[in-house]
Amino acid sequence: MEGGLVNPGARVHVRTFRNAALAAVVMAIIVIGSLAALASKVDPVFVPGNPTCPEGMKDVSADGSGFHNGVYTDGTLSVTISNFNADEKSFDWASNIGVDEVIVKGGPNANVYIYNPEETSDTGLHTPFNDNSGSNYGLSHVLFCYDSESTPTPTPSGTGTPTGTPTGTPTGTPTGTPTGSGSPSVLPTQTETVLGTTTTAPSASTSVLGEKLGKTGTDIRQFVIVALGLLGLGLASYVVANRAARSRR
Repeated sequence: MEGGLVNPGARVHVRTFRNAALAAVVMAIIVIGSLAALASKVDPVFVPGNPTCPEGMKDVSADGSGFHNGVYTDGTLSVTISNFNADEKSFDWASNIGVDEVIVKGGPNANVYIYNPEETSDTGLHTPFNDNSGSNYGLSHVLFCYDSESTPTPTPSGTGTPTGTPTGTPTGTPTGTPTGSGSPSVLPTQTETVLGTTTTAPSASTSVLGEKLGKTGTDIRQFVIVALGLLGLGLASYVVANRAARSRR
């Protein structure tokens, strides 16, 4: 500083430093926001071994060896897989009816995603994290579990209901008795629906056999570290720039 004037070069240097600091903060916010968008709706529960769907539930199974973006169905539940990442073993899904649990098996363990109430979509599901390799385990298979409450109840056909009242004295086989594809074909379906409805699915406390998964994968951890680093660097740089600007006045 000479004659009370601020060196123009120093002023430009401070301004550039301050802008870089603000850019680092903005980048950190963007990274953190992206992580929030990619996260699943529920935290996965780490379950050792090879868990299966709770008793009373049906499942749609997808084998890991041929896992791909597309539709998996058993005729009742249809699940559409999208954004499958073969490196991170992660994927998104959407279904036509409610799903209670999704079991993502990888290595000797599994990540279990429990939805209460049921969900028809989620994002960012993945296999458990492998501490030895520093990445997620390879995908073994995925189970989408659902119960009969999610299954559309078939409407009995009108052909099975006797109509009218027999007139006169019945001769031979009574005409009022349903034959062929009448009520007998409806009753088994109704019985199956009632049994499925009265069977109570195990609560989360009984189906959750492990602890909350503390690690969500290498990609997430690295992004978090980068985001926090950018945020800290940006804030520190901004403070230094402001102090430098005041000292040159």
